[in-house]
Amino acid sequence: MVFRPQRYRTLAGFLLGVIISAIAAGTGLYFYQKNIDTFNEQRIQEIRKNAVDEYIQNHPVKLIYVAASDKKAGEVLTDKDLMPAEISQNYFPADAVTDPSVAVGKVIKCDISKNTAITTSLLYNEKDYPDDMRLVEYTVINIPHKLEPMEYVDVRIMFPNGLDYIVLSKKQVKDLQRQSPDNPRDIIWFHSNEEEILRMASAMVDASLVEGTRLYAVPYVAPEIQEEAVRTYPSNPEVISLILQNPNIVQKAVTELEMRNRLLFEEKINEDLENAGRRKVFGENPDPAPVTQGAGESNEDEANTRVEDRL
Repeated sequence: MVFRPQRYRTLAGFLLGVIISAIAAGTGLYFYQKNIDTFNEQRIQEIRKNAVDEYIQNHPVKLIYVAASDKKAGEVLTDKDLMPAEISQNYFPADAVTDPSVAVGKVIKCDISKNTAITTSLLYNEKDYPDDMRLVEYTVINIPHKLEPMEYVDVRIMFPNGLDYIVLSKKQVKDLQRQSPDNPRDIIWFHSNEEEILRMASAMVDASLVEGTRLYAVPYVAPEIQEEAVRTYPSNPEVISLILQNPNIVQKAVTELEMRNRLLFEEKINEDLENAGRRKVFGENPDPAPVTQGAGESNEDEANTRVEDRL
């Protein structure tokens, strides 16, 4: 049996006590630090919440609906085109849409970008289209070079004596096709009602009767804020009466105006080519191919007779 001196037993007990104390202190420090971290995190969350609550209290917000993507004028809104968003009450539009059912199925009046607030002033009901609204094609209107579909224009008539009248005002261009060597006509499409169709028909007949008269389109710069122009063209009641009796008068007027526009187009092309030192491409053949007459007589031959003679 081994006997150790008292001092060894005392040292061993001391060391054991130190180890136990260190473990206890480490455990206590660990839990203390953990509690401190939890307390700090809770404190930070509380500070954040208080800050948010204070900001909301000082800057109240409201829920509105904004465009989920870019939209073009004339497009019909669906529920997928709308998304909720919050906006400061100080900047809340008076006519902002707060209920998606108010906007779904409505038509956008002008182009809007993504995240634009939807307001009732931007919308109109698709059912508001009158029963006599039609998609009308015109081939006698001179189209500006920079005009694009969905823009708004006034259709004007200019007489050779300088008189200029507005025939149609603030019409949206549903589509257009420009004149080219392969396409002899400018083509533009509008939505027009019966009164506008007759008004344009009267203007086309007047333009065909007066040599040098032209119909042309003038675009709006900011159609969303610019008011519709007042129409100043006085429709000819006698022409309107003849149109109602014989719609072929309008077609004959259209044919003559198309021929005038085509001649002007060819002259412009030839002039540009000559200025560039190249040969003309129109009117070069001294012996044009004969045109067969018959039931399918060409529009050009039909337009040789003046419209006023037929009236």
